[in-house]
Amino acid sequence: MKSLELKKDIYWVGAFDPNLRIFDIIMETQFGTTYNSYIVKGSEKTAIFETVKVKFFDKYVEKLKSILGDLNKVDYIVVDHTEPDHAGSVEKLLELIPHAKVVGSQAAIDFLADICNREIDSIVVEHGDTLNLGNKTLKFISAPFLHWPDSIYTYVPEDNLLFTCDSFGSHYSFDQILYSKIPTEKHDDYMSALLYYYTAIFGPFKKYVLEAIDKIKDFNIDMICTGHGPVLDKNPLEIVEIYKKWSIETNSNEKPKIVIPYVSAYGYTEEIAEKIIEGINSFGDFDIKKYNINIANYGELKQSIMNEIYWADGILLGTSTINGDALPPIWDIAISLNPIVHGGKIASAFGSYGWSGEGVPNIIDRFEQLRMNVVDPYRIKFKPSKDELLNAVEFGKKFAEYVTTGQVPPRKQEEIELLETLNPSGEIKKWRCLVCGEIFEGVLPPMVCPACGVGQELFEVIEETSAVLTTSEAEENIIIIGNGAAGISAAEAARERNKNANIEIIAKASIDAYYRPSISDFLGDNVTLDELYLKEKSWYIKNNIKVSLNTLIEKIDTNNKTIYLGDSTKRKYDKLIIATGSRSNIPPILGVEKPGTYTLRGKVDADRIKENLKTVNKIAVVGGGILGLEVASEIAEMGKEVIIVEMEARIFPKQLDEEGSVILEEIIKNRGIKLYKNHFVRKINGNEKVTGIELDNGKSINVDMVIISAGIRCNKELAERSGIITNYGIVVNNKMETNVKDVYACGDVAEFEGIVQGLWKTALEQGKVAGANAVGDDLTYTLENQPVTFSGLDTEIFSIGDIGNDPEKNYQISVYNDPINKVYKKAYFENNKFVGGVLIGDITAAGSLLSGIKLKSDMKELTKKLYK
Repeated sequence: MKSLELKKDIYWVGAFDPNLRIFDIIMETQFGTTYNSYIVKGSEKTAIFETVKVKFFDKYVEKLKSILGDLNKVDYIVVDHTEPDHAGSVEKLLELIPHAKVVGSQAAIDFLADICNREIDSIVVEHGDTLNLGNKTLKFISAPFLHWPDSIYTYVPEDNLLFTCDSFGSHYSFDQILYSKIPTEKHDDYMSALLYYYTAIFGPFKKYVLEAIDKIKDFNIDMICTGHGPVLDKNPLEIVEIYKKWSIETNSNEKPKIVIPYVSAYGYTEEIAEKIIEGINSFGDFDIKKYNINIANYGELKQSIMNEIYWADGILLGTSTINGDALPPIWDIAISLNPIVHGGKIASAFGSYGWSGEGVPNIIDRFEQLRMNVVDPYRIKFKPSKDELLNAVEFGKKFAEYVTTGQVPPRKQEEIELLETLNPSGEIKKWRCLVCGEIFEGVLPPMVCPACGVGQELFEVIEETSAVLTTSEAEENIIIIGNGAAGISAAEAARERNKNANIEIIAKASIDAYYRPSISDFLGDNVTLDELYLKEKSWYIKNNIKVSLNTLIEKIDTNNKTIYLGDSTKRKYDKLIIATGSRSNIPPILGVEKPGTYTLRGKVDADRIKENLKTVNKIAVVGGGILGLEVASEIAEMGKEVIIVEMEARIFPKQLDEEGSVILEEIIKNRGIKLYKNHFVRKINGNEKVTGIELDNGKSINVDMVIISAGIRCNKELAERSGIITNYGIVVNNKMETNVKDVYACGDVAEFEGIVQGLWKTALEQGKVAGANAVGDDLTYTLENQPVTFSGLDTEIFSIGDIGNDPEKNYQISVYNDPINKVYKKAYFENNKFVGGVLIGDITAAGSLLSGIKLKSDMKELTKKLYK
């Protein structure tokens, strides 16, 4: 059907789209749709109402010409709403009839100017305005937010006809156009389409639907011309009444309602939720709707949750953090809210987080976007302590008070202050962790570094420089053996400088690279592997880096530049980078092979230990270094009995001075961990499994499991078999070159100036140098003072530089010791220049120590920063 005369000199000239199944991305159109446009011919002037979607424009013009003959007879184009499915052809129509004036609300004219990218010759109308066509009058009714702020209705009193654009329409393509022509057997389909259309488009705007209906209640209306679906030519007010019925709502709440959906991977966030509810109930009588959701039950619960939230007085969303964000079910709830329906409600968030805590703040940001009355959130790190659970009760009481009074205090300015301090521009920056060297992008640095666990205060902005990289276009084969920090850093540096090289990472590991320094967190279920991947899958694809996992290398033929794999295949290389890392050092202990004895170096080790921890109660940790103490801390948190055997005379002898060691040993003791210093394990007892350990002094201790944490050994054997010079590790120069041309080494396997540091930051920096030089750059590596950090046992430790270990030196010392709060700060100076320091309990001054080392700060300058 080309067109249809609806009333004298009023025509339908729209377009059918019966096969359309998706509309505006989010709506399904089971019955297709129509794009309705109309002509109103007055005795003096002619107006077109709406247009069609631009893809139907050519046929649309034919329809216009079939009615008008000459398009120049058009005087006005009325846009009741400027969404492109209605106004998308206005620009093209104005090219054919440039004298026509566009009629609409001020918002509509503004929107259309942006859609057409030009000024529009227009007439702005307001509520009650009229436009004379001669024997027909157009009367305009303001109907904002149906469903855009620009929407209006247009009434033609001489014909009892109302143009409503989207209102009272449907996505229902019907080739006879008129509602009265719909067959009886199709009427249910039409009503289904009508309800779906109303729910999807006008559900959030029920208040505005009722306001618009009230504005037209005194009009004589016998036809409604909609923007989509059939023209309502029979009893149109019946459809208006249906809309009204759907839009009238009654709040049946007898008492204030607070809805609390939350996710809780390990029970920590659930503990917080229960205490918040306890606080709410202690304040007064509330209708609390609690939902413990997960990926399995969320589909069934979502509609119930959204229905409860609709009438809720308060909303609390609980989430942990995975991959730097709130969990998907909670995000789905948050993005299902909108400011028109839910704006003004009192809302907050809570949750437990591990190494990265962005989940709760991100939900708070979403609440702000929704223009809710936002209460500062409550979140804690890992498992809540007794005090933190008491604070959760207080948080619940306060939230209940705010819901009761409807008054929310001003938000804290922490983030604003943080922005002013760290990044006043608010632009996305690159942030480098000062401890481990990892780089992240964002407006602010991560709250917790996923690699080493330090806080936001230990990040620095990487200033963009105009330095030009040495680049290459050579199509050479670069093979990297190992997919740890050094290997990934090498691949990144190489690809940055050469877009054409074939880069392949070969590793015997079964999973992609992850943040190994956080490996002990796996034991306590504080993190999942998905949270700790160094790079997402998309990074490897984007950078065209091939990764071959579960792949063994038998030998390297450096003369022919060929590596031979365990499956009898081979690879040719032009440049080879060895980043095979290290493994746990296993001391010569009798019985070390017994089941129940473990080392912890990777995810596989962590999985085995975690499984065995389910059946044992007493664990011996051999070695009291950083990793050993982290493991002991995690296991003690599970309620297990833990002992540590340390062969040195004091704990952390390289990282702490004597006073610092005494403080840390007291912290260990207070956590119920037994510490055996100045001893080593001579034998592991048991037959089929571990039953105990025997110390060097003959003392036997009953234990169910042994975890050895006694340093590392370089994985250098492949290089040794290939004629590459090794010592403790693979010997390299400051360019990361080995003694063999075009073969480089980096990370935990590399020995530079007689040292294998075994630190994350070193691996990153050496990997960058190796990768860059492999493609022709000329970078050099220099040894630097590398800080050491520890987080566990409810304390934090930071150490850097020379902490008084040289008896020949004359140190000047500045110290602060608060034994009650277990806070210890000590700085060492030589010739009034800062050379090293220790922080225990409060490490907020760590950044000052790092910069103090670089700048060789004097005692007065640094002490002021240390104790402020």
